[in-house]
Amino acid sequence: MSKKKSKISTNTPNPSVPLASTNLTNEDANFKQSTEQVLLSFFQRYGIYILSLLILLIASFLYNDFLFGKNVFLFKDIGSDSYNFDYPKLYNLADHWEKYGSPSWSFEQGLGQNMHPYWFDPFTFLLVLGGKQSIANNLIYVFLLELLLAGMLFYLFLRTRKVESFLAVLGALLYAFSGYMVLGTTWQMSVFGTEVVYAAFLLFALEKFISEKNWYFIPLPIAMITVHLPFYLYLYTLLIIIYYTLRFVENQQWNFGKWFIGLAAIGIISVLGVGIGAFMFGSNLFQMIESPRGSGEFAYTNKLITQPVLALADSVQRSTHFMRLFSTNMIGNAETFRGWNNYMEAPMFYCGLLSLVAAPQVFYFGNRKTRIIYGVLLGLCFWVMLFPYFRYTFWLFTGDYYRTLGLFTLFALLYLNLKAIQQILEQHRIGLIALLVTVVVLFIILFGFAPEENLNKSLQKTAALLIVLYAGVLFLISKRALQSVGLGLLLLICMGEMAFFSNNTTINKRNRATKQEMNEAGAGYNDNTVDAVAYLKKIDPSPFYRIEKEYASGTSIHASLNDAKVQGYYSSRTYQSFNQLNYVRFMKSVKLLNPNDETSSRWIAGLFGSPLLQRLCGVKYYLANAPNTFADYTRMNMDSVALLGNVKVLRLKDALPLGVTFDSFISEEKFEKLDSTSRQAMLLQAVSVDKNLQTKLKGFKESTSANIPEQGVTIEALQSWVSQLKRDTLQITEFKPNLIKGNIDIDASKVLFLAIPHDKGWSALVDGKETTIEKVDAGLMGILLEKGNHKVELTFEPPYVKEGTYVSIFSVLLWGAGIVFFSRRKKKVVETIEEEKEI
Repeated sequence: MSKKKSKISTNTPNPSVPLASTNLTNEDANFKQSTEQVLLSFFQRYGIYILSLLILLIASFLYNDFLFGKNVFLFKDIGSDSYNFDYPKLYNLADHWEKYGSPSWSFEQGLGQNMHPYWFDPFTFLLVLGGKQSIANNLIYVFLLELLLAGMLFYLFLRTRKVESFLAVLGALLYAFSGYMVLGTTWQMSVFGTEVVYAAFLLFALEKFISEKNWYFIPLPIAMITVHLPFYLYLYTLLIIIYYTLRFVENQQWNFGKWFIGLAAIGIISVLGVGIGAFMFGSNLFQMIESPRGSGEFAYTNKLITQPVLALADSVQRSTHFMRLFSTNMIGNAETFRGWNNYMEAPMFYCGLLSLVAAPQVFYFGNRKTRIIYGVLLGLCFWVMLFPYFRYTFWLFTGDYYRTLGLFTLFALLYLNLKAIQQILEQHRIGLIALLVTVVVLFIILFGFAPEENLNKSLQKTAALLIVLYAGVLFLISKRALQSVGLGLLLLICMGEMAFFSNNTTINKRNRATKQEMNEAGAGYNDNTVDAVAYLKKIDPSPFYRIEKEYASGTSIHASLNDAKVQGYYSSRTYQSFNQLNYVRFMKSVKLLNPNDETSSRWIAGLFGSPLLQRLCGVKYYLANAPNTFADYTRMNMDSVALLGNVKVLRLKDALPLGVTFDSFISEEKFEKLDSTSRQAMLLQAVSVDKNLQTKLKGFKESTSANIPEQGVTIEALQSWVSQLKRDTLQITEFKPNLIKGNIDIDASKVLFLAIPHDKGWSALVDGKETTIEKVDAGLMGILLEKGNHKVELTFEPPYVKEGTYVSIFSVLLWGAGIVFFSRRKKKVVETIEEEKEI
């Protein structure tokens, strides 16, 4: 028997001999027709179809209850963002699209906010087009589409990387059913699922450029990332640099000039991708920067940047790192989690136990250079895990997160895992000592790095068994005669692991919303609030008023602050990552937010606790949950209007309309010296203004303190202030979320106050002339009006959308022209070479 080893190549264009060398011995020639080669050849021919079938097979098992059972893909436990944030946002978008077209301004979000940013990606668009009533049911189908696309794009990336088709299918399955995808999408499908698809697309596009000098694909994933989240351009720039550098040093000797030129070329091409996504980029970036977190007013930056650079992660965090490599649920699930932070925020590193067992083999097969490369790659992953300061740096000190960092770690593990298995297949050998050491080290970590009481014992034992099985199967595939058996077992065990590890604890034994709750009357978002809102719209034709609730309709473990988006009324509550900065500043100025608590800028309970500000901001009705109605509502000067089921409808007797006028002001400096109650009372008597606006208010009365009776704020005092404000109000003649028209007649120069957050997108016409919208009360809108009768028109247009659209159109044309130009150029070169051959 020959002692020569045939090196397997995946470069061959002949699908019937996917791994065969062009220089074969007789023994190799016979061997290529063996069962092993038949199996590999079958995957070579039909890999993408096999992958799609396997993804659907596993998904139909994991998500059976959502596809055919009683539940919808919304989670009400620690993953309640899917229920409290994603669903209301999608419902509100679909409702707005149906009534007004492209998303613009929404009064269902806080006191109002631009809803255009972050609304568009292909998956969100599909859900919006399906209509608001179908969103809950359609979520699972859009998720399956994400799952398929993520797997297929990762498969194409691996095939372009010259990974054998069988391994590409295996790697794509591990990627599609990784912890980041399976668990992350139960938190926020619109963030995690979309990112997993875009990341795979970017890797495929990069590999196309590196391996085939094909640049055409790169702009597309960059455009998608641009549209998704502007901050992710920075994160994925890091991925591009790391991946390109890894591939460069793998292929050739280090040369800074060549490396820089290649990276610069990718950078230039990527700018074109940013241009294609410009129709959303400016809008997204502006909202991020103009949010409390983006502006730094409520950011973690100052706290995180002062942490010790080389401070180790604590023991709980370290054990969480390692245990979540073995399984997302090794230290508990949503309700029993016993690791760092919480079940969702903890690192999502899991991508199959095979990755842990096989990846170290690259050091056995590698030469000195590759061992250094892969050692640095893994070292970076562990360094960031062990020293939190470098994780903060990765996130530019914006938060104490893992998230995308977990996805990048997952890429490194999968890359090394598949590279190791391919080398085992090619060389028909394995590093037995390295394999034994790996198993021992994994057992030490599994059984010694976390307190026993924190571990899922059953899962721990299963993981230990799988580690041994994977080690045995890797040994099998290193033997020619046993390769087909080993590969078949490898695929089956991986599929079983993915199905078993995710089925109950990650997906099905969770608190989930039901189809009945989301689609039928009487529960959750469809409770009696819907009847109350419909009743009020029927009896009160006023174009604008706000409603406050003393209860949340959502049934998750966290009280929903986005009920208004689903139930179709105007409120002041809101929960989202980037709330309107000037609304937050207003709430901060009246001491209804804690400026030292970053979460208070995201979870805003609104005006519920301030009867005074409810009047100022146009609240007209109040919904109470009977029979536990707030007993003292009569003291708040309310009337009972109706009882609908368990919802009592109350009306504020002294409600104010949208658009009242003031002839008095107080400087911000004096306003900030007042206590909370005085500030709120003051805003019913005068507008708070900065120094710049003060100079324009000549002839206005200046207040220095709130005129509050000695016995405190009484109903009589409140009625007096409201009565004064009702003298001159804006009579609205047309109202839409992005267009407000009205008339007003005033007997002296006044400030027209509108309880709408000041935003760059709003513009005003007074008597047909463009007029400046001033910022008053720390963040709301005011317009200076002279004595007389005026026509007022307010229009909202999302900032930077029009300009961005022009850039996108130009960039798409440039991209298309580039494809045509370089294709023709390539064709001419090929024709010239053919002609020279003929000569």
